[in-house]
Amino acid sequence: MNTPKLSRKIMVNYGAMADAINGVLVSSKKHKALSKKIRRWGRRLHKAVDAEAWMLYLRLEELMNDRAVLEQDLLVAWAFEQGRKRR
Repeated sequence: MNTPKLSRKIMVNYGAMADAINGVLVSSKKHKALSKKIRRWGRRLHKAVDAEAWMLYLRLEELMNDRAVLEQDLLVAWAFEQGRKRR
């Protein structure tokens, strides 16, 4: 996937911004390797805990992922605005 150049049009469209960010991530070899490692350790954890503990962990992870996405979106928007101010 070719990642588009970051533009105002992308920044004001949440879906387009998410697609652009995703394009950067999926093209990264380091991201792929880390994702593989996370899946492997997740399978190990799932086998090691009971069903209730696993569900609690999944909910915690979901909330942490929501926070990470929000942080990512805020930082991308902030960086874009900082770049616009310097022009």
